[in-house]
Formats: sequence, C-alpha cells, structure tokens
Amino acid sequence: MPLPDENIEIIADYRENASGIPQKLLELGIKTTVQVLTKGDYLINNQILVERKTKEDFVLSLMQNRLFKQCANLKKANNYPLLLIEGNPYKTKHDISREAIRGTLLSVSLSWQIPIVYSLNTNETAQMLIHAAKQNLQEKFMFQRTGYKPKTMIKKQLYFLQGLPSVGGKIAIELLKQFGTIEKVVSATEKELQNVGGIGKGKATKIRNFIIAGTSI
Repeated sequence: MPLPDENIEIIADYRENASGIPQKLLELGIKTTVQVLTKGDYLINNQILVERKTKEDFVLSLMQNRLFKQCANLKKANNYPLLLIEGNPYKTKHDISREAIRGTLLSVSLSWQIPIVYSLNTNETAQMLIHAAKQNLQEKFMFQRTGYKPKTMIKKQLYFLQGLPSVGGKIAIELLKQFGTIEKVVSATEKELQNVGGIGKGKATKIRNFIIAGTSI
C-alpha cells in the first residue's frame, strides 16, 4: 500500500523560490518548508540531498569551476547525494565541447559517486522529488551508502576507470600510465585504447560505446 503524501517532508533552499518548484510542491499537497540550506537545493525526508541545476547552470558551473566544489559539499553532508539536471546539458548556449560535458558527467557519477537524474522542466522536477521521497519511505535501506570509498587522488582515478566496461584494476593502471589523465582516457579513440595492454578491439569498442552513449531526456 502506498504511503500517504503527508509522510513526505521536503525542505527547499530559499533561492529555489525563483524556480517556482516549492510552490508546485505545496500545490501538490506536499509538506514543503523554505529555508536556508548550506548544501544542496532540496532535502528530502532529511535523507536525500538534491542539487538541482538547469542545463545552462550545469555547464556554466563547470566552466566557472564551481561544479566539483559543489560535489564536494554534497559528499561532506551526512545525506544521500543526488544531482538533478533540468534539460539537456548537451544543448546550451555555452561554447563547450561534448567531450568536456561527457567527461564531467562520468566524473560526477563514477569518481564522485553522485547519481545523476534528468528532468524536462520544473513540473517534472517537482514530480521527481515527490517520487524520490515516496521511494525513500517505501524502501528504507535503498539509500544507504556502502562499499569502498577511495581517499587519495590516484585511488579515486583508478576507481573511476574501473567503472568503465571490462576495465579491472590492472587495466585501469595501464590506462592511467598510457594517457596520464582521466580526460585523455575519455577522449581516446578505439585505436588509441588498443595500444593499452589488456585492451583488444572488443574491449575498446565497449569502452567507446559506453562513453559516447546518449541519454533520452
């Protein structure tokens, strides 16, 4: 049996008033409080901390070197972090390459271990926040953070690379030795990947297909 919406509690940062989302949540019967949040934009059931970004702000925060600082703040909070992007980040007015955006999305989800979800507009964002709240209440263990958490930069980089298809610890080390940086690994062609020990044509194709795969938004 679904839990009633009265069990849902969402705190919105006061700066989100301009988006109209807090008002939409109230109109949908969700208990919503607007106050100052030092981290994130929405706190759901005192457990899920959501950073909401429009597609334009996502790209701009990347260009202004704000994004990874915000990721660090999300990870420091004692909550489950979630990045919500409103719109298609590949289609903005900013002059930035698809490779840079793709590499950033991979870094956020794999290296920083922050899940990314997408919405079309503010109406869908409000619905997604409610859905996340309901799912959180129904599956109480779903949002526990477990597993290995690398501390040093080199370990974080290797951990990130092992998130790629068919890449284990040994190949991750070889990739980093060959290319030097995560950015160069993500930008490498299939032919360049095949120069790495342990990566043949099949693995190179899997890695490239994963990196260039689009998302229906």
